[in-house]
Amino acid sequence: MAWLHQPPAGLCLCGARDLKVEKGTWRGAVAGTRETIVYRFVDDDIEYKVEVVDMRDIANDSANLLGEVAYTFQENRKLLMDAFGRVDRQFGRKLTVDLPNNGGRSTAAFYFINGRVVSLLATVLPANGDYDTPEPARFIDSISFYTVRAPDNAIELPPPN
Repeated sequence: MAWLHQPPAGLCLCGARDLKVEKGTWRGAVAGTRETIVYRFVDDDIEYKVEVVDMRDIANDSANLLGEVAYTFQENRKLLMDAFGRVDRQFGRKLTVDLPNNGGRSTAAFYFINGRVVSLLATVLPANGDYDTPEPARFIDSISFYTVRAPDNAIELPPPN
């Protein structure tokens, strides 16, 4: 694991050096269809993902947008935990769900910062099977919105191709 940072979104976190970067799409009733940047890696049958959704044009509706993202994540899944979180003066939500059809367990945190929804997701896949492993929480809790906290050797997250 290495420290990664993404200055435009204003975040830094601990992740793998060999991550995949891609563009994606997120859809919601309030937000509409939005382009995303997705950073993803798999380690020990745990999938880690950071998704940044640009919502600067509708940022005044941030509370509803954050609620929509959290609701969409847990919809039609068994909700195990739903808590409000706070990192560096930024409020967010942290949820854990069991995926349908024994698809694993996923923990996520959602924050609205600088007009963007930042989603961190860690999914323990069935091949791993250790649904109580601390690794997802370690990944999600490593985030900071003060990029000055990133070490000098932090790797800047690249833009998608």
